[in-house]
Parts: sequence; C-alpha cells; structure tokens
Amino acid sequence: MATKKTNNSLKKAVKKTAKKTVKSAKKGNKGAIAVIVIVVVILLIAGGVFAGLYFTGKLDGLLGKNTQTTTTAGPVVRGDDGIVENIKYDDFEIHFMELGNDAAGDSIYIKAGDNDILIDAGSTQASAETIEGYLSKNKLVQDNKLEYVIGTHGDFDHISGMYGSKKNGKYNGILYTYKVGTVIKQAYTTKATTAYQNYLNGIDYAVSQGAKCYTAAECFNNQNGASSVYNLTSDIKMTVLYNRYYFNNDTSDENNYSVCVMFTYKTLNYIFTGDLEKEGEEYMAAYYDGSTPEKTLPKVELYKAGHHGSKTSSNECLLKKIQPKMCVACCCAGTSEYTNNLEHQFPTQAFINRIAKYTSKVYVPSMIKYSDNTWKYTSMNGDIIVSSNGENTGLMSSVNNLTRLKDTEWFNEQIYAVKTTSKYTWNEAGDKFDVYQNCAKSDTIDFYTKDTPNAVLIPRRTWPANGVQ
Repeated sequence: MATKKTNNSLKKAVKKTAKKTVKSAKKGNKGAIAVIVIVVVILLIAGGVFAGLYFTGKLDGLLGKNTQTTTTAGPVVRGDDGIVENIKYDDFEIHFMELGNDAAGDSIYIKAGDNDILIDAGSTQASAETIEGYLSKNKLVQDNKLEYVIGTHGDFDHISGMYGSKKNGKYNGILYTYKVGTVIKQAYTTKATTAYQNYLNGIDYAVSQGAKCYTAAECFNNQNGASSVYNLTSDIKMTVLYNRYYFNNDTSDENNYSVCVMFTYKTLNYIFTGDLEKEGEEYMAAYYDGSTPEKTLPKVELYKAGHHGSKTSSNECLLKKIQPKMCVACCCAGTSEYTNNLEHQFPTQAFINRIAKYTSKVYVPSMIKYSDNTWKYTSMNGDIIVSSNGENTGLMSSVNNLTRLKDTEWFNEQIYAVKTTSKYTWNEAGDKFDVYQNCAKSDTIDFYTKDTPNAVLIPRRTWPANGVQ
C-alpha cells in the first residue's frame, strides 16, 4: 500500500511540473527560468530522499524488494559483502536469543514469511520463560503457532526449554505453550536422562495436540510424509542437510547426531549444524562433493558456529566449502561451566583460528565479566538479529552493539592464569603446548587474580595474524 501511494505521489508531482513548464514557456523567459529553478530544487530534494532511502535500506521497499525495515540507534553501514549493519529486513529474520544465564545453549527463532520456526530451546529450563518473553515482547509468533520446531540433539542445553519448568502441575516449555505444526528431531541419541525423557513427553504432548513429528532421517529421505526441502514462501526454503549420523548410531558423541539445516532466500544461504563435531563435518563435506547441484554446499551469508565455538567443531573441511561472511557463536563467552581450562572455554582459540580465515564478523550474545573480585553475567552483542530482503543481509543487535568479537574488551583482556604442569595438548599442526587454567575448577566464579600463587598475565584470546581484519 505504501509503495502504491508513493508511486502515485511521484506521478502527480511529475504531471504538475510538466504543466508548469508548458505554461511558463508560453509566458516567456522569466517564467521558464523560474520553472528551471523549481525543477532543480525538486531534483535536489529527490536526490536527497533517494540517498536517504538507499542508506537506510528503505529503497528496497519502494522497489518491491522489501516492504518494511527497522533500524537501530547505530549508523546504517553497507559493507561490500552485502551485509548491512543496524538494519532488520522483515521478509526473513533469524534471532539468536540471549538465554538469561551464563550457561552455553542454543535457541534460535526464525521468521520466514508467515512461518514461525524455532531451532532448539536451551540453555536451562528457566530459559523457556526467557524465550517466550522475547517472542512476546517483540510481537513474534502472533498466532501462537510455531510451524516448525527443530530439536537438533538431546543435550540439556538444547532441549531444556522445550519442556521448561513444572508449575501448578503443568510444564511451561515451548512444546506446551505454543501450538506446533511439525517437530523435527534427531534420529538417534545417547541420552537416557530425565531431561531427555521430559523432552520426549513434550513432543508427545505436541503430537496429541495435532503436531506431526519426523526424524531428520525421514526428512532427508522424504519418508512418511516428511520432506528434505520445505518451501516456506515462493522464495524461501528450508533444507534438511545430510548427516551420516542420521543413519548410523556408531558414535557415543551426542553432538554428532545433530539435525543440520540450511535456509535459502533466493541466492542467499544461512546454515545451522547444531553441535556437529569434526567427524560429522568431515562426512558432510565428503557427501557434498560438488558432483551435482544437490550435492553442493554453497557459500553462506551466515554460519551458526558448531558446538558454541568449541575446539572440536567449525573445522576447515566444512568452512572451506561454505566460506561464511559472518558467524554467530551461541555461548556465554568465558564461562567455566564445562571447564577451567582457558583454552577450551567458549568461544575457543582453536575455533577463532579457523573462522578468522574467512570472516572477522564473529558475534557472541553474552559474556562473563570479572573485575575487582566481582563476577557477573552480561551482554556482549545481546540478542543478535540476522535478516534478509533477498538481496542483502541485515545485522542488528538488541543492545545496539555490533562490536566484533576480536575487537571486544573481553577478547583483548589480559587475565591471570596458572600453567598446569601435568597437562598439555596439541594444536592442529601437532605441536605440544601448555595449558592454562583461569580458575580453580570448572563451574566456579572464583577466577584467579594477581594474588593467586603462580598466576601470570596472559592474553585471553588472540586474533591470528593471517586472519581477516
């Protein structure tokens, strides 16, 4: 409607100017000169409006590419790579949500036309309320229906918000709160936990309310009503990608069972591989050998870092095929939730070394901040919103902070750590190097200080010299 009104206004202005030109020409030179001045002024104004529309991305709407955009307080910046900062296109949106605590976890909301999609619901049971609050606050899922819910695998930090907490005898998780169209889950699992059983109970509840449930194997093989490609709109599709571990349960690593999907909007691609580890990535890369269009992985606008930016995911075998323009690592940077080994805390140095070859646009929702013996969980980039109008990719932060990981204070901070004498590890070249710990044990808030025996100051992370700047 707005486009039609704008076009009509432009037509009227052109007709009015043309009439004035004819009329003034008949009156003589003075009138003609006046008209020329008016025309020049109109052209200058039009040029200013055009520039304004272009740099805010709203020109796309007038051209029929996108009807609505939202901008933040930051300046709109158009990169040569087609990524536009501080803007959100409403056609296709990906929301990497902050989950309200210092635990690692994934929960990603995607809007594709009229389709509402959720990939995972970590990081804790309490995150169910955080996720629902975010969707409500931002007026998402307005019909209270999620067309697709994808649980990539059975780890707690991906499924706990699916069932949530029990209050007054009822669970408040995603599978209970929203009506669900289709659930897609992993084909195999190593889990026999109460959390996983609660997740399955949540799926059963959704199915009892009319949802369909398929495994990733059924989707990839187009079996039992499932599909490998879901056409969400005329221009946007969701593809369930190949993973060997949809069909083989010969690994004890739950992460390798992850459901992997790619969204395509016209020619732009966005890929999500859950917590897929090196073995799974190698099989995926070998399958997509480029022998046919169906067996070719394209370059992507966005790669959701595998396994929260761990040292065991986001390997060269996959990265060299997809060559991402940007990457989001779903984690709380620096948390000791899983380890007190500085080298292995998310996002890891090994991950940084590998992704740096392809992009410096790496973003993280949250971080641990520790100073003056005080610890707190806080935002890094906050809720990160990646979007598209089919021509460009937009990038926005809920806290108006698009500082790249490598440029953050957290990344460049010098911290106190203690070198262990009984442990060591190897880098990718096979060289042995020392391991440092920055706290006494995992899952602690008592990080080392200058008063800790044998503590030395070392950089928390470094950006490799050959990385993209």
